[in-house]
Amino acid sequence: MPTRSSRYDVAVLGSGAAGCVLAARLSEDPDRRVCLVEAGPDYGQYDEGRWPDDLLDARGVALSHAWATDREDRSQLRARVVGGCSAHNACVALRGIPADYDEWPGWSCAQIEPYLKRAEEMLEVREFADEEISPWHRAFIDAGHAVGLGGGAHPVNARGALRWHAAFAYLDPARGRPNLTIRSETLVDRVEPDAGRVVTTDGSFEADVIVLAAGAYGSPGILLRSGIGPGLEHDLPVGQDLIDHVGVGFSWEPTERLLAETHAFEEAHELFGPQESLWTEDRKTFVFAWNEWAEGELSITGVVFAMKPHSRGQVRLNGPEADTPLRIDHGFLRDERDRERLLQGVTLVRKIVSGMGEYVESELRPSTEADLDAFVDNEVRGFFHPVGTCGIGRVVEPDGRVRGLDRLYVADASAMPTIPRANTHLSTIAVAERIVEGL
Repeated sequence: MPTRSSRYDVAVLGSGAAGCVLAARLSEDPDRRVCLVEAGPDYGQYDEGRWPDDLLDARGVALSHAWATDREDRSQLRARVVGGCSAHNACVALRGIPADYDEWPGWSCAQIEPYLKRAEEMLEVREFADEEISPWHRAFIDAGHAVGLGGGAHPVNARGALRWHAAFAYLDPARGRPNLTIRSETLVDRVEPDAGRVVTTDGSFEADVIVLAAGAYGSPGILLRSGIGPGLEHDLPVGQDLIDHVGVGFSWEPTERLLAETHAFEEAHELFGPQESLWTEDRKTFVFAWNEWAEGELSITGVVFAMKPHSRGQVRLNGPEADTPLRIDHGFLRDERDRERLLQGVTLVRKIVSGMGEYVESELRPSTEADLDAFVDNEVRGFFHPVGTCGIGRVVEPDGRVRGLDRLYVADASAMPTIPRANTHLSTIAVAERIVEGL
């Protein structure tokens, strides 16, 4: 078993998708002592059978291990558990387009492509077989293609209906290494990079190199508490330029035909909540559908998202204590262009659904009588893909090193200076895979 020490060669703070990659890759060197720190619980290897069912179920999103927030705001949802959001997301495994990565300083699509491929291999990304696609999703794909959208059934990181997340793919093979220590249920307060010290709420330890992997909310939170941020001792724009895909949701009443066909489908197949991602030619608008049983009723819903939003938000502190929820201001619709794109998206979704009369009885949300401007303003939300708060070229160098601090790095979604036109899971893993090679 790994031994617990007070000093390590590398400390990785946060065990989401990026943290699992970092800990696994760094500990491949048997002479490098690595400590992985996680605020939430660790359920061990998959084969030990201790993981909660909802974190194993690839058919939907798990909500049981969420961080506390300072207000009711579903857009802040993030997982507090080993595996992080990789362990509770919708298992959509999409890449951005080449232009997304070419705009990152010191990066390019050609440079990140091998790491995207490695992420797909490690997560065992697969396509849905044709017979696995539910009646609702099949009809939505056909209707979307009929109005000119691209995309279709998206790839997933799932073994059957099992969510094969980063803790299983990366961390499990590394768990038995004597040079790797996992400190779960340990909340990081701050770092002292010059001294090589990590301060937690129950003590401290030292590391020659500290790598933040606490995500686009957690990593800037740690830096801000450490005196690294706007107007602080080490003045950098930490927490600024928060970006997330922004959208609004719809719901419809299913017809008796859809109910009957869904029941028949489930006699032989698993019903996945999400199965398709459709997009406009520029991939700046995504349409995403969902079906699930809720309180005995079939719920059919959809969301339209702006994938290259212009609005920016920020992450700040509500107080100095590590367990005080962060102040997260997404800034959704701060730029009028994002509102216009979503209004266009509402029209697009209605055009898709107008060709699905055999499955859709009526529109429940927003309803045909709704004021669409008010609907967009009131219902806008994120896609759970926050990036940018420690962006390359602003807070960190292209190799992930925090500017002016040689022993401190960031290697997670917060380092992405702009947002890819896709779910960010694969891109986050690829960022960690590339940065870790330079550590």
